[in-house]
Amino acid sequence: MPILKIKDDKLEIPVQVNDMIVDVCEDVETSILFGCRDGACGACLVKVIENPQNLSPIQSQEQDFLETLNATPDERLACQCAILGDVTLEVSQ
Repeated sequence: MPILKIKDDKLEIPVQVNDMIVDVCEDVETSILFGCRDGACGACLVKVIENPQNLSPIQSQEQDFLETLNATPDERLACQCAILGDVTLEVSQ
């Protein structure tokens, strides 16, 4: 069972493969904020600290919006990510 770690909150959350981060965070109070939940507002921008390969691949819509935000290569929109294995995140500033 994969573990989603959220560094800011000192949380380690057991998840199922293919769980969406947004869905996991609905059940557990975290510091990751969600606005539109559609990859169009940037509220859920997170930095992937460990195991970026354990998130679903970036799709073109997310990539385009990340470029608009001038996001760094290690940043993702949490609402667009499915968890494939252990991963550690922190909220982007």
